[in-house]
Amino acid sequence: MPKPLRKQRLNRVVGRVGLDMLKEARRAWPRIDDPEDPEGLHDFRVALRRLRSWLKAYRDHPGIEVPKSQRRRLRDLARATNDARDGEVMLAWLEAERPAQDNAERGAIDWWCQRLAAQVETDYAEARRALAEGFPALERGLGETLARLAEKGGRGPRFGEATARELATLHDTLNEEIAAIGSPEEREALHRPRITGKRIRYLLRPWQQEGEVFAEAEKAMKAFQDAFGVLHDDLVREPALEAAAAAHAGEETAARLALAARGSQVRATAPRHLRGFLGLARGNRERRLAHYEQALEAALPSRRGTALSETLAAAVAAMRGG
Repeated sequence: MPKPLRKQRLNRVVGRVGLDMLKEARRAWPRIDDPEDPEGLHDFRVALRRLRSWLKAYRDHPGIEVPKSQRRRLRDLARATNDARDGEVMLAWLEAERPAQDNAERGAIDWWCQRLAAQVETDYAEARRALAEGFPALERGLGETLARLAEKGGRGPRFGEATARELATLHDTLNEEIAAIGSPEEREALHRPRITGKRIRYLLRPWQQEGEVFAEAEKAMKAFQDAFGVLHDDLVREPALEAAAAAHAGEETAARLALAARGSQVRATAPRHLRGFLGLARGNRERRLAHYEQALEAALPSRRGTALSETLAAAVAAMRGG
């Protein structure tokens, strides 16, 4: 009968789970080029982010030695996909919004989609190039490192105590970040809990089959992450809408100036899709305010039957065998 997870050696679990995450990235990598699989890039990114967060959580513990060059390569590959995925998500949102919008908003969406689709195609090409150059070497080198950790003997720290310490630290950080939220306008304050929540979920992932307390913690953190993730999307969309509207205005102004320079009679009216962009911005703000309330509901104990903080504290105790 295998040892309970909390009693296993830290290096072995870090190596074994890290190898599983690396394999997830390997399986998702070919899917990036499949036009019938829109989630390929997303799944690849998630696998790399999980792996990076996993290694970061334990890098200061005895016996967890991963070369800086491999950590840097992992970081760079994860970042190489950011622009392509962000553009892809924005395109999907615009297409989903189109049917419910009025003519003015649909005109703005059409203008934006035409230009954004071309940019996404360019960003995808850049991401594919970076992955083709870097991922095979990362898979080979980091795979060997993780395999050594998984097979390494000795009397290093126990996984349960090491993870409990990390989770307790993240738990305190999350409580501080939630308490610091003052209004829906504080973008950075709203961004921090989402990132900490992701790190907590990655720590909890290997514990899913270790007892009900971990299943409850995973469920609570998923609700938290989903709520803050939707709010994050709204926050990211606002400056993107502003930039698109400004680009549209600049493009149309330049075209009119060129006509005027050639002697044409040009009217000094507002850019033709400005009203549509204004409507999209208003709608996005209304959603953002509603999602702000939902995010607070997922975070604050006064609005939930079981406090998120209590659930995480129970998981920390269970990791220690309490």
